[in-house]
Formats: sequence, C-alpha cells, structure tokens
Amino acid sequence: MEEIVIEEMNYKAFVLGLANLFLLIAASAVTVYGMKEDKAGFWLPGIVIAFVLLMTFVGASLRAMKVKALLTITRDGIIDNSSIGGVGYISFDEIKEFMIITTYNKKSIAVIPKNIDSFLSQLSIVKRRLAKRNVYLNLPPVSIPVDMAKDIEPEDILTLLQKRLSDYSSLYE
Repeated sequence: MEEIVIEEMNYKAFVLGLANLFLLIAASAVTVYGMKEDKAGFWLPGIVIAFVLLMTFVGASLRAMKVKALLTITRDGIIDNSSIGGVGYISFDEIKEFMIITTYNKKSIAVIPKNIDSFLSQLSIVKRRLAKRNVYLNLPPVSIPVDMAKDIEPEDILTLLQKRLSDYSSLYE
C-alpha cells in the first residue's frame, strides 16, 4: 500500500497570475501608445511598470504551478496539511471513524478520535485550543476541509480513508 497524496487547488495564485497578466497587457498598451505619440510621460512609466508586472506575473505563475498537498494517506495514518491549523500526522491507532460534515457551507472530513483526552494531549498548545474549541461547539476535534481538493470529491476521499482505516484495523488489531 503506497501513500495517497491528495492535492489542493490554488485558485488564489491563479487569479493573481491572471490579474497580473491583464495589468501587464494594459501597461504594454500604454507603452506602445506613448511611443506612437512620442510622449515620454506614457512610454517611460509604461516600460517600468511592465517590467515590474512581468516579474510579478512570473512569480504568481510559479506559485500557481506549485503542488500543495492537502492530505496524505499513509499505511499507518494520515498527514493533515490542509491549513495553518492542520494537525499534521494522526495515526490510525487513534482514529475511531471518519465522516463528512458541512461547516460554513464547505465540506470537511471529520476525524473522530477513539479517546479525545489522549488525542488532545499529543497536540501542540495552539492546536489543542482549536480542538477544544471545536469540541465545545459540538464539532469534531479535527476537521479537514476538502472542498478545494484537486480532481477528487469529498465522498471519494471519505471512502479512501474508511478503506485504509478498516485495512489497518484488520491487520493490527
């Protein structure tokens, strides 16, 4: 069984790259107009702005092409890289079940631990506070937002996670 890496779509970087492209085209048009009319007040700033926008366009394009792992399913557990509040590695030993929940109109995979107290004790202070807040709000301690998953639906991710959990449970318990 190999690792399954679920990638995240980066819409924000794509939109920034597209906006930079349109601004670059506009700056180029201003430069061409300034050269045609022989007005240094148009072509000189147009060249400078076009150069700066070209550099930002290249940077935004590189960021948009960068692959970001949202969730990695390994043989022994999962690695949550979903956001700044991502929990990191969670062993299948600690997981009771997975389920799909909807929070703020976005689908997430809820990770339900077997023993919440021992699970919380393994987290860092900041992540422990977030998990306790979720429990206080009657939410699961860990939820992985999967609405931005690339080329896979949340239900398919849930099926993969449940299959790996059942395989792990049958092998090691």
